[in-house]
Amino acid sequence: MFSLFRKKDNEPEKPELQQPAAKPGQPAPQSAPAKAEAPKTPDSSAYNLSELSIEVEDVGAHLTPDEEQAVVLYANKQGEAAVMALKATLPGVIGMRRHETWLLLFELYQQLGDRKAFDDLALQFVVEFEISPPAWRELPKSSIVPAGTPGSAYVAFGPALRSDGADAEAAKLVKACADGGVVRVDFSKVTEIESLAAAEFLAAWARARKAKAKMQILGAERFIELLKSKIEPGRKVPMEAPFWLLLMEVLQSTGDQDGFDNLAIVYAVTFEVSPPSWDDKLAPSPEQKAAAAAALPVSPAPSPSSPDQLVLSGELLGGASAELAAIREFANQHPKPVLDLRAVRRVDFETAGQLLNLCMELIQQGRTLVLHEPNELVAGLMHLLGISELVEIRPAYQRH
Repeated sequence: MFSLFRKKDNEPEKPELQQPAAKPGQPAPQSAPAKAEAPKTPDSSAYNLSELSIEVEDVGAHLTPDEEQAVVLYANKQGEAAVMALKATLPGVIGMRRHETWLLLFELYQQLGDRKAFDDLALQFVVEFEISPPAWRELPKSSIVPAGTPGSAYVAFGPALRSDGADAEAAKLVKACADGGVVRVDFSKVTEIESLAAAEFLAAWARARKAKAKMQILGAERFIELLKSKIEPGRKVPMEAPFWLLLMEVLQSTGDQDGFDNLAIVYAVTFEVSPPSWDDKLAPSPEQKAAAAAALPVSPAPSPSSPDQLVLSGELLGGASAELAAIREFANQHPKPVLDLRAVRRVDFETAGQLLNLCMELIQQGRTLVLHEPNELVAGLMHLLGISELVEIRPAYQRH
């Protein structure tokens, strides 16, 4: 919005134009109907230029302090606290025709799985805006993360797990599992693993068990085949033992009891020792199995229907190095890269900061990302950190 030009206080008033007097014997001239004057170009000499200012306001691209607080709370995994903050704010925005508070609260109820609160808010929304509210989305039950729920972290590993640096890679797994809960462990990109690395991951697996973490293995089938290629029944090579034991841990985590039992018998015969035992408490539930199958890992491979679109999913946490690397590679291969964020539930501050750095890096290379339909809470974080100034955001809900 532009401020009004201010007129100098000492500028003289201009006299009004007078109608010419009527001649004797002639009727007085009628006044012409008033016409709207065309806007005149201001004369800069008649204004105090030192007092002019320009203020630009992008309505909808900023958040109120209460909305910012809710976005920050959710990014820090405090969804219920974010709900309380927005519910206290809502009465104050009724009648203001402002969508942001409502949409953030809708998304919080969605992510927390509170359908009743969502529907109650939808009725109020219709009265307030006289338009259709956002639609409820059916999310997998295991993807709903109430405030206070530990875990639900994500950790991914690169193509090669070698002896050099194996301890650092295994430490990433321990860190992700430190808070317990469900941890998504992505081995989908791993194509090589060495014996010492397998031993390091075995030790990390044991520490994860002590933290009561349950691991959802992404890319399990490929990783299982890789480990199987490292062993051979009857070949008693001590350096291969970590491959056997890590393979049993993966089978336990994926709930494949038949595969586990068969491998344990062959392991006992090959190494002439007692094998590990199956533990029902460590096996995933049917719901967790379904969630793991649905939780597709990030892949730089484009979809056939949209060659310039990269699909991300789940929660992007702890810097999300694997996802950021995939985004960078994808952006370097496509002139108009689009990130499909419809399945992304939450992004934390560390990851958002890394994404900001990546956006600046890509802009210097002449590339600009498009964020396709992030949820309101993720989009709010993008606005809060200034990422929305560097990318195009296509909102999931179109404001009317």
